Amino acid sequence: MATRALFINGIYESVLANILEIQSALPEHVMYLQPYAGKLIRQLHDNPPTADAPVELYMSTTDRLGEVQYAAEIIAIDEKESIVEARRLVLDRVIRLLQPTEAGVFASVDGRESVNLLHVRRMRKLAEPIPVTSLVKTSDDSPIAGARATAGGWSYVKPLSEDA
Repeated sequence: MATRALFINGIYESVLANILEIQSALPEHVMYLQPYAGKLIRQLHDNPPTADAPVELYMSTTDRLGEVQYAAEIIAIDEKESIVEARRLVLDRVIRLLQPTEAGVFASVDGRESVNLLHVRRMRKLAEPIPVTSLVKTSDDSPIAGARATAGGWSYVKPLSEDA
């Protein structure tokens, strides 16, 4: 069992719905998330996930910050600045076509930077949302704070059990 997972706070539900639409029929089809942050998700960049060793991802939405409503697997990560131009053009076309609420591969939106490009598969909407307080941070073994007022940020957490 994996020793780490990632929780991202407050993703637009429309972005997740675009991904879920594709992956509900094609769960192995890679789609992309672009968290708004000017800093690298360091542990993922230092020890990148792969298709054979994915990192579980838990997500709340901007409308329901206190609940994990979606989960997926991260199978790769890119630092956007290091993506070669030919590859960036292809990624941009794929994202614009399959994730129409996204403006391709972007560096910032409304003044908020985005330096990480997460490759995800097997997205699912949880039948029952899980309180974010059920997630335990790996840094200090404390639960994620439940009173969340704004979207943004991430935490490394312990993976939930399969039956959660």
